[in-house]
Amino acid sequence: MDRKSQKLDGMREYCRGHLASLVSEGLDPFPRCVFDLDVLLNAPVVDLQKVSRALNSDYGFSGRVLRLSNAVLVHSNESAQSVTDAAVLLGPCLFHTAVLICAVTEFGEHASRDWNAEALWSHGVKIAVTSERIAELSEYPVRGMAYVAGLLHDIGQLPLLMVARDQEKTFNELAAIQWQDNLGLERDIFGLDHCQIGEWMAKSWGFSSSLTDAVVHHHEPSGAENDSHLAEIVCAAEYYCSALSAQPATHTPWVHRNTSRSLTQNNSFALA
Repeated sequence: MDRKSQKLDGMREYCRGHLASLVSEGLDPFPRCVFDLDVLLNAPVVDLQKVSRALNSDYGFSGRVLRLSNAVLVHSNESAQSVTDAAVLLGPCLFHTAVLICAVTEFGEHASRDWNAEALWSHGVKIAVTSERIAELSEYPVRGMAYVAGLLHDIGQLPLLMVARDQEKTFNELAAIQWQDNLGLERDIFGLDHCQIGEWMAKSWGFSSSLTDAVVHHHEPSGAENDSHLAEIVCAAEYYCSALSAQPATHTPWVHRNTSRSLTQNNSFALA
């Protein structure tokens, strides 16, 4: 075996062992305030005092939401000094998005959680907004669910990114491999792909069957057992956003007939 092959085998062994160790630690439940905020931020009139009280009941989590909010606001002329400021400046929808992203990144080393949240935001919000629009065009009954599915579909990437960052500090072989979102390469390097890890995370946190389908099957929606329409909405959103960014898509969307008809009739969402 040559030196390069030995290095690659060492990289795989490190990544698989580190991922197995991370998964074996399990996932803590969502912070209790997340469920209270879900109700408060979806109310017709948002009570900012109740939002503030709910978040401030968990000081550490509140601080993370505030830091992510300010990371989002960094290119504006505004900054939030409190969670109430953040809710006003971002608006209820984006502030709720920040809360959800912080909730699903409440695992692993504390030093990496804010980094994970910002990484998930940059891709997740774009897919969330696009998914919600496709849901409207394809007459999916719950647009809000499509938004959340688009936002959280790649949660399984987070443990892989954590392992990759640690590996690159020591060996650096992984930095030269375009593994992310390539299911075959992910399985080869880590032993599991992000859809399989996402399934474990979704079931650990008690996601609905529809949302779990979107997390597990957004690369192959035809495999979804409960809500293939939602899974293919997210799949189509990823494909569309990849086309806009001139990045090659890693998969071709399997499209529900209602979605296909709606997208092809609407020029702004033509996938061909």
